[in-house]
Amino acid sequence: MAADGPGLARRAARRVFLCVLCASVLTLGVACGLLPAQASSPPPAGALVVSFIDVGQGDATLIQSGGESYLVDGGVPEAGSRVVDFLRSRGVEELDGIVATHAHADHVGGLPDVLDAFPVSRVYLSGESAATTTFNNFLRAVQRENAQVLEVRAGERMDWGGTEVTVLSPPPEAEGGLFGDSNEDSVALLLAFGEARVLITGDAENRAEEYMSTGPFTGPVTVLRVGHHGSSTSTTPLFLNRFRPEIAVISVGENPYGHPTPQTLRRLETVGAEVFRTDQDGDVIATIKDGRVEVAITGY
Repeated sequence: MAADGPGLARRAARRVFLCVLCASVLTLGVACGLLPAQASSPPPAGALVVSFIDVGQGDATLIQSGGESYLVDGGVPEAGSRVVDFLRSRGVEELDGIVATHAHADHVGGLPDVLDAFPVSRVYLSGESAATTTFNNFLRAVQRENAQVLEVRAGERMDWGGTEVTVLSPPPEAEGGLFGDSNEDSVALLLAFGEARVLITGDAENRAEEYMSTGPFTGPVTVLRVGHHGSSTSTTPLFLNRFRPEIAVISVGENPYGHPTPQTLRRLETVGAEVFRTDQDGDVIATIKDGRVEVAITGY
């Protein structure tokens, strides 16, 4: 079948690039490839699957491991039905947990729809509060679901279906507690599955990134969900040098802020990260299994 248009040509070129990238990643015991995303495909057994859902200018990430499913953020209110449909397409019937990284509408706005559509066992929060209609709608949906609410801080560890999850930020009270800024107080999670590591940081900016960069969990990560949609105030040189991502995913849509900024894209290029963007690539699905990473995109 003949190639059709520049989008297919760009994705074909990226496939070649990722095959070359595999050679460097193999030193970490991880290989990677590019596959076409499929419309309805539950995760394979024995794999960690991290799906970065295209919700426009916002964040929503589905984590599936060992028969368990967790959702980190849910995009703006208008994206709620899109997130619900995506979860169903990935075989989700219930959620073992939801993480609201912070209170902003582009992260918690779609979560009430998710809470209404699926049974949810636990909801993880940083402990920050916000007197906004969107955040209050989210809290009311949590109350209706009667899910267990847990406040998490740096150093706490959880097992999500065989994937070890460590909270990297915000700091516990013993280390000063919350920074006092919603973005900086985002819940940041490090997922470890075999030799692969996936880092998700919400909208954490330079103070939170500095805190994580001086902590005990630095080292190369296989996949980084780029902070704050590629804002120049996140993904700082110190942070990138300490975590050195192989693959970087930017969750972004049309916006007036210039996200992702040229500075951030240059920083990612400098450390050699292969960049995926939901505004260009659609849903980005990373499947980690048997020491390999396969990245699938829905494309446009």
